[in-house]
Amino acid sequence: MRLTSKTGLALAGLLFSANALACDTILPATQVGISAPGKYCLSGNRSLPIEINGPDIELDCRTRTLTNPSTGGGPGGGVGIMVRGGGKVVVRNCRVDGFANGIQADVASGAQLLNNTVLRAQDTPIIVHGNPFQGPPGPPAEPVRIVGNRVIGYDSGQPANWGPALRVHGLPGAVIANNVVAGYRGRGGLELGESPDAQLTGNQFLDFETGHRMIQFMNSPRARVVHNTIMSRQPIGEGLVGAVDATCVENVFINVLPSGFASCSVARYNVEQLPQP
Repeated sequence: MRLTSKTGLALAGLLFSANALACDTILPATQVGISAPGKYCLSGNRSLPIEINGPDIELDCRTRTLTNPSTGGGPGGGVGIMVRGGGKVVVRNCRVDGFANGIQADVASGAQLLNNTVLRAQDTPIIVHGNPFQGPPGPPAEPVRIVGNRVIGYDSGQPANWGPALRVHGLPGAVIANNVVAGYRGRGGLELGESPDAQLTGNQFLDFETGHRMIQFMNSPRARVVHNTIMSRQPIGEGLVGAVDATCVENVFINVLPSGFASCSVARYNVEQLPQP
């Protein structure tokens, strides 16, 4: 009897997991815009961008690639995935290659960018904007989550990027976790503006070729900066900038000067390896 109960629970868990990842609609290769709520997915690579207009939409690319065709697959203009009015919008498992901005999202409560990869972005690979002053006082909004994304800059064959790898503005309480930026040629790793109480956990900024402000806070007090890594073979500039009232714990910063930990209101167990004179 006990074995039967355990088997039933296991099957129920598998069914729940399958439903959570289910796809309502395969997005046609020629369709750009999505406006009706639902779960959409890709069945193949494509050479057109995607525009999400409205809330309650989930896009699962299933590791398929959106490639900018304007220059024969090389770096070019435009936005790979554009999100407008994105309350509870989810974009996951997408590879975006060769657009000026890989993912650009204007989002609201509960939106998520999960496990996406941006390659050869000319301008700013990932941009996420919200409105920090929206709506009357009430229960806390569900935080926006930017988790497990990757920005890859190696062998891009292009000039240094204009913007940071990730630009996040107007998202109080945002969760920014386990993202990796590697080999990027731009002005820093993360720019966080008008986003108090954000949580930065387990992010890695590796092998930057340029960049002078790796994590920059602008009017974003009380951040939790925990278990993040900045590592470069050569000195690349500053670590944390503007970390007002931040809690900074168990971060590892190599070849950044200054590290910026002195501005944190709480700084414990951080590791700094500074450039040799």
